[in-house]
Amino acid sequence: MKKILLTSLLAMVAVASFGQGLISIGNGITATRFPIYGPQLADPSVQVVGNGPLSAPTGSTVFTGGLLSGTRYAIEFWAGPASATDFSGLTLITTTTFRTGATATALPNGITTAIGGSVPGVGADQQARLGVRVWDTLSGATYANAGVRGQSPTLFLSAPLGGGLTTPPNWVGQSFSLTAVPEPSSMALAGIGAAALMIFRRRK
Repeated sequence: MKKILLTSLLAMVAVASFGQGLISIGNGITATRFPIYGPQLADPSVQVVGNGPLSAPTGSTVFTGGLLSGTRYAIEFWAGPASATDFSGLTLITTTTFRTGATATALPNGITTAIGGSVPGVGADQQARLGVRVWDTLSGATYANAGVRGQSPTLFLSAPLGGGLTTPPNWVGQSFSLTAVPEPSSMALAGIGAAALMIFRRRK
């Protein structure tokens, strides 16, 4: 089976023998690096996307949330045919957690190790559509019910799967921050508070 290497938030780079086969996925492979961050401190409901100082290539995007670390944070890698326009057209490939304990000689937190999987419905020499979802497992057991979560805002298109070492012209990757989703009970309380304030003002 051909081995395919997808870098970062899933830009594909490399491969070796026999068919479309097994892919190796991560957000810190070879010379690229796209750490993922916790919610922004000033406004946890706003997602920030782009390359920061720890990204490779670097950028000027400012992330104020901490880098994700260890088994507390889960990341799902999704892939499917190039025709997919959103996550509903993709298939969950695999799930892993983030690295723990950055050192001077290791990749930073906010990075996963490379993990394997295959892309159903995409043959050799075809492109795949790619995306990731991340959540804080302390806020929910799955992405769907997590209170702190985030997903790649753009689905990325790989180069054709299979072949030799290549850097495709549509190579792309992005760091992003998670957002804190208000709990329904909190939203209800906020609504009650706003209604009470309006009533109080009317009485005045």
